[in-house]
Amino acid sequence: MATHGYNGSQVLFRQAKARALAAQRFAKEAEQKQAVGPSGTERRQRERDAVIATVVLAQGAAEGYVNWVFLQAGVTATGTWIDRWAGLRNAAAKLGRESQFGLEKEHRNFFNELDAWRNFLLHGDERSRESLRKAIAARGSTQPGGEVDLLTAAYASTVMAKVEAACRWAQEKTGIPAPATQGAWVSPDEC
Repeated sequence: MATHGYNGSQVLFRQAKARALAAQRFAKEAEQKQAVGPSGTERRQRERDAVIATVVLAQGAAEGYVNWVFLQAGVTATGTWIDRWAGLRNAAAKLGRESQFGLEKEHRNFFNELDAWRNFLLHGDERSRESLRKAIAARGSTQPGGEVDLLTAAYASTVMAKVEAACRWAQEKTGIPAPATQGAWVSPDEC
């Protein structure tokens, strides 16, 4: 088994978690401001900014983790980052683990949505917009105000829970520690 000294997925996961917690704080502050009169618009914008950072960092953490697993197994990763998740059985086999499994549908669906969000947020071209519309429709969601209105603190929490669940699933299959298990605590001053 090859070993490499730096697992970037841990940093990305921890920072995504911090931004998700910040989004919750900003949402709470916006609600408090709205309860006493002011609009809370600035706090809502901070919430959305934190959610955007959460999504981008969480996608990077998921991609980084699967790459880390392949590096640790000494297997050359191919295809898209989602293809690599689907091919984790190859890394598991090389690591001497049970390899008769496939990527669970719930993880694949989530990764497709996460990938669509990331591309939409970083590129914003028509292709990425259409891909996001399809991903949102696939989960039965619509938003009258537009896709960006779906970027709430609750969504950031969902993203983090799903990334953590997928990484823990992969850890169970491969034995390579998930980023959530490697110092992923967040200090209050980070969020």
